[in-house]
Amino acid sequence: MRFAIISDIHGNLPALELVLEDAEKNKVDTYIFVGDYFLSNPYPNECMDRIRAIDNKYIIRGNEEAYLENLVGKNQNTWTDGQMQISYYCYRAVSEDNLKYVLSLPHMIHLKIHGIKVFIAHSSVNFIDDCEHNEWGPAKFVTKYKDTKITLESLQNNIHEYFEHDETCLSVVKQLETGVYIFGHSHIQWSWQSKDNKITLINPGSCGLPLDGIKHSIPYSILEITENGQVTVEDKRIPFPMEDYIDTLKRSDQYEKANIWSKIIIKELSSGMEHLYFFLRFVEEYANQIGDIRRPFAVDTWEKAYELWEKEY
Repeated sequence: MRFAIISDIHGNLPALELVLEDAEKNKVDTYIFVGDYFLSNPYPNECMDRIRAIDNKYIIRGNEEAYLENLVGKNQNTWTDGQMQISYYCYRAVSEDNLKYVLSLPHMIHLKIHGIKVFIAHSSVNFIDDCEHNEWGPAKFVTKYKDTKITLESLQNNIHEYFEHDETCLSVVKQLETGVYIFGHSHIQWSWQSKDNKITLINPGSCGLPLDGIKHSIPYSILEITENGQVTVEDKRIPFPMEDYIDTLKRSDQYEKANIWSKIIIKELSSGMEHLYFFLRFVEEYANQIGDIRRPFAVDTWEKAYELWEKEY
């Protein structure tokens, strides 16, 4: 069986459509969706409509869905801050039926395919603790690679070196049950198999908002499990017209109603690297400096902090 593994779509419908088209060309049998379908791009409802129309799939929820879950039943008249504008926009854009559907999804799935156990969760923390994020989280990734030309091959080589020689990670991986472990969340595409082929780790990267520094392309992965239990992984990169898509985003309702968030997402789409983490840290420091204790951040604080941050960075 061949599985297309897709994660972190974040409302990017054009990216999702291209990945699904490529997966069909590669004759996949089943789709595995690994969470984070909303927030950051302007087509959250359309993405969920498209995913729900696929019959042959396994699907879990991610961490971003909780932001909308926390708004259910709340008084929208109180939604006056700047920080959560993207959540408010997304909550209003997603149909009640689609929201109910995604909030009903499990956080984890365990499968058995041709005798091979497959474990699916949104974050690698569920399986390998902080091994990935301590070294390859998006913010640390920027520090490590900001002045480096990155290719999928070079990134894979570095990650393989890390997982095969870091004693802490080796110890954690040895405790895993034999099988395939699928996760997303970091927005960085990579996969690794132990030398004895007992453990396979797969992060397909972010379909809708890749942050692994490989520009103008979008990732997903293909997992194949044969009838005799052989496991292979192919990490795929699909060319994506990023500049055209950014122009479309600038004309969207999201850009108007969650303007600063959208501008930061555009920086991430253009560079292929994390910016939001650094802005949120900056606005926290700015709010503390001016004595603003309101959280989520007020509109004035949010907008002024962005103005200063954009000049500095």
